[in-house]
Amino acid sequence: MMVFLVACSGLLVSSGLSSEYPPKPSADWIRHLEECGSRLTPKCREELSGFIVFGKGIVTEECCDQLVNRLRQRCHFDLMKSLVLNPDFKSTISEIFERGEQIWEKCAVVAKSPSPSS
Repeated sequence: MMVFLVACSGLLVSSGLSSEYPPKPSADWIRHLEECGSRLTPKCREELSGFIVFGKGIVTEECCDQLVNRLRQRCHFDLMKSLVLNPDFKSTISEIFERGEQIWEKCAVVAKSPSPSS
C-alpha cells in the first residue's frame, strides 16, 4: 500500500491523540479506512499523500476526479481524521488538515461530474 493509506490506516493503533477516537480503533473503523483507500489507484494515493501529508508534489486532474467521485468527501475526511492517531504527525496535523481541505476544494471544482447511473 502507498504512504497515504499506510499513514492513515496502518499506523492507527499507535495511540489516541484525540478524544474523538478510542486509543485503539475498532476493527470496523480500520476496515472502513482500508476500503476507502482501496477506491483510489496507487498513483493517486501517492499524489495525495505527497501533497497532503508532506506538502510536496501536485495532484492531477485525474486524481482529483478519483478523490471526488470515487473516494468521496466522507472517506477523504475520515482518512484525514485518522492521522491524529499517529504521533509522528502530531506537530504537523494542522498543516495536514489545511492541505486536505485545500485539495478537496480544488478537486471539487476541477473533477468531472459523475456519470448518471442507469
